[in-house]
Amino acid sequence: MSEEGKKAWMWKVGIVALPLGLALSVAGALIVKIKEGEKTGMEAVSYLASDFEVANLRDAATKIHGLIGERDFETEAGQKAMQRMTSFVEGSLSSLNLGYQVKTDRGQAKEGRIWKNYWIDSDGSEKNGSLIVWTTYSRKEDSASVAALLSLAEWMRGREFERKVRIAFLWDEQGVSSVREGLAQKKDQAIFAVSDLGQGRMSLKRVSYPLEGGTGYDFRGSDGEETQSDWKMTAAWDAFEEQVRELCQEVSELAGERVVFQK
Repeated sequence: MSEEGKKAWMWKVGIVALPLGLALSVAGALIVKIKEGEKTGMEAVSYLASDFEVANLRDAATKIHGLIGERDFETEAGQKAMQRMTSFVEGSLSSLNLGYQVKTDRGQAKEGRIWKNYWIDSDGSEKNGSLIVWTTYSRKEDSASVAALLSLAEWMRGREFERKVRIAFLWDEQGVSSVREGLAQKKDQAIFAVSDLGQGRMSLKRVSYPLEGGTGYDFRGSDGEETQSDWKMTAAWDAFEEQVRELCQEVSELAGERVVFQK
């Protein structure tokens, strides 16, 4: 083969080999990514404990109220709004945002669709029991409560607790039994039911009651009725933020937050 023929042959090989090499590199990267499993995005990031961002709380509450829309199980529009809500909750908690691995159950059928419960866990051990904090994402009255629990999840990053803390978003209050089953020890559980936040009260209304395997707590922002002043009005924002801070403090005390000194 002449010198020119060799050069032409090498040039053709190069043209074929370059995209082939890129394809193999991409395939190799995908294989590595698959082997990494659920460790993606920001899940490997270490966080320093800090307060939640008020701006994030307001942003979440505004989006839930203004963009997601009215939610119900019976109408097509209401079901689509429910789907937007679950996507918003899951995306906000995920490794690309707050850095959590979001878990779900198999769900239950209602009005022709499957509705699931979603939750995230702290890194705490279950040896000292567990704490479940939950709200429903299907009730209009709990729009602010959903935003509050997203801020609670933000606050929880970088903190250590004696108890495992689980934050759950349920399609219905019946889902409490489902999120309890995923925990090894039921003998020492505390369950916070959070509802009606932002309804014009400065502080949370707390009611405790005995529960099989632990203690139940109701944290309400009101007695369940609508008030003239709520979290959607500027004048009541400070009250809503105070409720979220109070909820964080309750979790800190009951879950046994450890004081970690940074070196």
